[in-house]
Amino acid sequence: MTALADRPVRAYNRVMEGHRDDVRSIAFSTNGEFIVSGSYDGTARLWRVDSGKLISVLVGHTQAVCSVCVSPNDEIIGTASCDGTARLWSRKSCQQLQVLSGHGRREVWSISFSPDGATVATTSSDSTARLWSIATGKPTALLTGHDSWVCAGSFSNDGKLFGTASFDRSARLWCTKSGAQVRILEGHKEDLNSIEFSGDGRRLVTTSYDRTARLWDTASGHELLCLEGHNQEVLAGCFSPDDELVATVSVDRTVRLWNTRNGTVLRVLQGHKEAVASVRFSSDGTHMATGSLDRSIQLWDMRLLRRSGALCIRDRALMESSRQSNMSLRFRSMSGV
Repeated sequence: MTALADRPVRAYNRVMEGHRDDVRSIAFSTNGEFIVSGSYDGTARLWRVDSGKLISVLVGHTQAVCSVCVSPNDEIIGTASCDGTARLWSRKSCQQLQVLSGHGRREVWSISFSPDGATVATTSSDSTARLWSIATGKPTALLTGHDSWVCAGSFSNDGKLFGTASFDRSARLWCTKSGAQVRILEGHKEDLNSIEFSGDGRRLVTTSYDRTARLWDTASGHELLCLEGHNQEVLAGCFSPDDELVATVSVDRTVRLWNTRNGTVLRVLQGHKEAVASVRFSSDGTHMATGSLDRSIQLWDMRLLRRSGALCIRDRALMESSRQSNMSLRFRSMSGV
């Protein structure tokens, strides 16, 4: 990593505070107008992106809220909790719509909506993942195969695959139609804690307590890149909407932005006072949000980072043109800030 990339950048333009415990999960609405945060204080909160003001608080879980998500039409909020339930809420009224109880009394670590909004998936410390019909609130598939806690899950954008990450040090891919296991991804040396598909579905990113993030080829299951640089455990990762960046967050209190083509670090972002546990991009790529054990959410302006020269990946149109002419991709060296 160059000294330039390692230079701290404080490009967050808003800090949202109000939770009384760790912020463990965040999600943007599809329209980019609000953020949902989930906390170990047992609540989920909705915040306006443009002002940072609190919109509402969802109260009902009896233990920590581990995961939050927003339906594709922005009308339903999903939450998962250590109280053994997942819950669906009306975004407008903030009223509870359904309680999903199928993992017994075991912790529900993650919740995510399918791209068509008809299904929600949960993962649990009971070593399973479950798919649920939103219309009926009933389970439609039980995904079994992991040997330990399943701590995270993610749908591909076409909805055909669901990926899971587990404390058994593996990630697995499942067919959402049949519930059959498609592929096992192995390579991490410690427990996994997150998994996300790229927008085009061709790659996955997983993060682990082994202090790395890894990129995988969805079709073959082969490891493409190992992203090393954090000096403590990596807690979450995700792709930018254009798939050119991966953002990772860590116990080391930093956010790192990586070039997905060659695995180089483009920038290290600092601002949180404690471990950073969650990260998400807005659907248009203009903002990135991070949640931390310092009980805050920080909103980062990706436009500012790009304008400042902190991220210097060639223009996408130029990249496409170079592909068409069979030229090798070359990435401009970053300018300082």
